[in-house]
This record gives sequence, structure tokens and C-alpha cells, in this order.
Amino acid sequence: MNASSVSLCTLARRYWRLSVLAAAVAVAPLPLGSAAWAQGTAPSDPPLRLIKVIPINGTSAKPTTKMFSFDISFVDPTPFAGHPAGLYYLADRSNAAIDVIDVATDTLFGQIGGNGVGQANFKGDTGTTATSGPDGVAALFPCVFAGDGDSRLLSFNGNVDFTKVVSAMSTGGTLRVDEMAIDPAGLIIAANNADDPPFTTIFTFDKNTCALSNPIKTSFATVLGHQNTNGVEQSVWDRATQRFYVSLPEIDAVPPLAGGAGITGAVARITTGGAIEAVYPINYCQPAGLTVGPNGNLLVGCNSVFDNSGKKCSAVVPAPSPTTGTAAQMTPAAPATCTGGTAYPQVAICNPGQGCTGNSLSSVFGVGGGDEVWFNSGDGNYYVTAGNNPIGPTFGVVDSNTNTLTQLVPTLPATPVVPLVPPVGTRTTLISSGTAHSIAASPTNNHVYLPLPANNNYTAPPGGTPACLQGCVAVFSAQ
Repeated sequence: MNASSVSLCTLARRYWRLSVLAAAVAVAPLPLGSAAWAQGTAPSDPPLRLIKVIPINGTSAKPTTKMFSFDISFVDPTPFAGHPAGLYYLADRSNAAIDVIDVATDTLFGQIGGNGVGQANFKGDTGTTATSGPDGVAALFPCVFAGDGDSRLLSFNGNVDFTKVVSAMSTGGTLRVDEMAIDPAGLIIAANNADDPPFTTIFTFDKNTCALSNPIKTSFATVLGHQNTNGVEQSVWDRATQRFYVSLPEIDAVPPLAGGAGITGAVARITTGGAIEAVYPINYCQPAGLTVGPNGNLLVGCNSVFDNSGKKCSAVVPAPSPTTGTAAQMTPAAPATCTGGTAYPQVAICNPGQGCTGNSLSSVFGVGGGDEVWFNSGDGNYYVTAGNNPIGPTFGVVDSNTNTLTQLVPTLPATPVVPLVPPVGTRTTLISSGTAHSIAASPTNNHVYLPLPANNNYTAPPGGTPACLQGCVAVFSAQ
């Protein structure tokens, strides 16, 4: 895709080369560690393989809670006493906590929050992502930040007590604080994606105490003359340009296409003072994930997949299940439906320094329909979630040197949103749908972390013991 000049017919001619790679990945779960996981890799690249499954077995207060609902994950590689490779953080809404993993040992280090423990009081899974929490998470040791479902941004100080809240500041909205990015000089941007209109808030934080102050709000009702019609998503900080960038899933869509059906999204550039100073439209993508790679490039993760007529494909649909909230409901899903013919899942490589047009806006085909993306400076790879990839839920590995897809790894189909069967006389509660939509990697050991909802399909090598019955983080490595 060159969104400004390449036609869908051109996309079709380019895409055929990936058809064999795509066909190699089945919709049904594959045995982990088998040769099937290596299919699609370049001959010179060692494939990722599953090396460990880290169970998330509820909290100390509620050890039987299954993790179905989670959001953003983040690796902070900053070493500190006892943790030479830093920590991995996961916003775990089912357990109302941030799960913290020691990257050096790939073991659960602890939890922040969890049903009121440690004063965080995250909202947990309310049955809708708009009010659930925690959601976004980011860290720059000793500071850890998390967004909650009631429009609060919370900060914690790892040098004092990871579980004690330092600041809990409202962004001024009513719904969740979602994805965020950190400027190491002492700024953090956080998005209220579910509010209408959506907005971001830039806070100053004290790098010693982690206290938040001086909120600067930026509305995204309009973006330099473009109408924003479907929220805001992942943000990044770019050291080279000293700017924040925010992905916008949809701009300028006219009903009935507005609200998720439009073909044009964008990336916006924001100053540290909160001013929107540039917008880069991207067609046939609906940007969600965003990460900074080498040479001034941004990889833009496309939340949606479009077919060869320019229509949006339907999402991967979970199979109906008679069970209510059990691991058995993880059944294979129906592939996405593309009514206009062959689909072209893709992500975009955009270089803002060159305007994100012409040769500075290109496509990587074969992976798309996801949420969070990540660049790992340790191995030079982008990692891309693709829960709505038409061939089935996957994540992809993209080589940043060649901007090509080198591997697709099957994950798991989505779980349905289902009611729990309550005791007689009490209200029904809902478990939110769980998908493999969150990913992060460590530059220290090049391990890739993929949180997964509760299921019985993932086993822990080498013994093959089910390790994800209550939810887990799967760890992959090419080493």
C-alpha cells in the first residue's frame, strides 16, 4: 500500500506472493513448538518458538479468577536491584491488577492492585472496555503508570513501593484512560479513546518521586481540518523529532461509514505542549498500533482488514459455546468474512520526516487486523498482533531492515462475551471477550511476551502440562 497512489489492483498483484505463507497458518490451534510454528520465516532467520508459559492465577485475594480481559503490555528494560533485565507489565482487567514479570527469569514478580490491594482500586472487568481498568500501562523505572476505567491516570514509584499510589489524577473525562507513551525528559501522554470527543492528556512527572502534575489536554474532535470519527489509539514518543505521535483509526468518514467502517485513518504529530502540528492520512488501514523503528520510521498497525473492493472485512467470530466463563469456551473461530473477495491484511511503514507520502509510506502485507505493536531494538524486529487476520488469529514478525513479514504465529480465537451463571437472586455479571491483542518484547534477551486469555490449548514445555487454564503470558524466543 502506498495510500496516496497505489490502487487496490496493485495491492492484489503484490499480495499473491504471500498466499503460500498465509495458507500455512491454520485457524485451529497448532501444537506449540512444532514445525508449523516456523512456517513463513525467511531461510536466514531462526523462527520464534514457545519457550515458556507463565500462569496468571488470579490474585492473592481471589486466586480462582480467570483472566479473560486484559489490555496493553509494556517492557521497561531498565535494570535495578535484583532485576538486571527490567520488568514486563500487563494491564489485567479481570484481576483488577497490573501483572509484573521479571524479564531475567520470566517469572511472575508480583501484582499492582488486585481487588483493592495496594490502594490502586482499579475498576476491573465491568463487562465493557470503556469503563474497565487497568487499560494502558507504561514504565520508566522507577515510575510505573496505568490508566483506569474512571478516567484516572495512576503513578507508582518502584524505588519506594510498587503497590502504593503516588498520584491518581483525573484527565477530566468520564471513561477509561487507555494507551500512553513516555518522553524520558519527564512527560507522559495518555489517551481517553472512549470519550466523545476523544482526547489526549500530557502530564509532567517527577522522575524521582513519579508524582504527576500540569495536565495539558488535546481534543481530537477535529485534526487540522479532518473530522475524527472513531477515537484515538496507541501513541509513541520519537526521540529524533522530539514529538509524540498518535494513531487515529478513522478520519473524514461520512455516515453510514463513520464509527469504524471508513477506509481512511491517520497518524497525528503532537508537540510537547499538546498542539497538533501535522496529520498523515493512511488508507485501507484504520490505524491502532504504533511503534518507532529505525531510520525515523513508524510501523502503523492496522486494526481492520479490507478486501479487494475496498470493503472492510468482518472480524474473526468466536464459535458459540454453551459454557459460561470456563476455559472450555476457547473453541476455534470462524475466519473473517470478506464480501468483496480476497483480503489484503497489512501494516504500514510511515516516515514522518519525509511526509509519510510517496516512497515514505509503504505496506507490509500478510499481517493485519490487530491492536498493539512493538519494535524490539535488540533483534531489529517489529512484532504485530493480528487477532482479526482473515486466516485466523495470529501475530507477525516484520524485519525492520527489509520491511518484510518473516513469520506468522497462530494464537487463539476470541472468547465470546458470556454471562456468568450467578447464584439465585443475584444479578448476572459479564466476562469480557479475550483476544491475543497485546504484545511486547525485551531488548535484553529478545523474548517476546504474548498475554492469552484463559484456555486449555497452551501447554508448558517440555512436559506439556496445561499452564493457561486461568490465563497466562506466553514467552517466545528465536534463541
